[in-house]
Amino acid sequence: MHLLLLLVLCFSAAVPPPALVGPAPTHDYHVSKTNVRYVAERRQVQVEMHVFVDDLELAMQDAGAPALELGSEEEHPESERFLTAYLDKHFGIDWNGRPLPVQLVGWELEDDLHGLWIYLAADEVAPADAVRIQNSVLTEYYADQKNIVKVYADEARLGTLLMSRAQRQGSI
Repeated sequence: MHLLLLLVLCFSAAVPPPALVGPAPTHDYHVSKTNVRYVAERRQVQVEMHVFVDDLELAMQDAGAPALELGSEEEHPESERFLTAYLDKHFGIDWNGRPLPVQLVGWELEDDLHGLWIYLAADEVAPADAVRIQNSVLTEYYADQKNIVKVYADEARLGTLLMSRAQRQGSI
């Protein structure tokens, strides 16, 4: 009996518990931050969006995109098409009561390989009287996703919006 107990204890110590099997998540929180800035001198709206690249790629794959490997040497040749389609569905700006046609300018992976900056812009834009933003980026994939959006006119902050699965749009 003691031998059986000893064997069970020895083998059970060598196998990790199920909660420790598999890769550990890279982060326990799901948040994006976006700056929407009207640059009067250029009559342009510039958007800088920061997301976790792994979260974005998983959500896009879940929606049917291939593995994109954004910002890497192995980046999929049609990444721009898939990223544009995703953003068209999940991010939008109404500027002075009309949809603002923002265009994808580019993206870059941060040095830590976790953060991805996405850049969008719209030209020939009048100063804002009213701004409404829709940001449901990653909310379909993570129930706890929060999207922070700050709106600026040049350097002056006009307001901050917090969006989630339940609150996908807000106005300034």
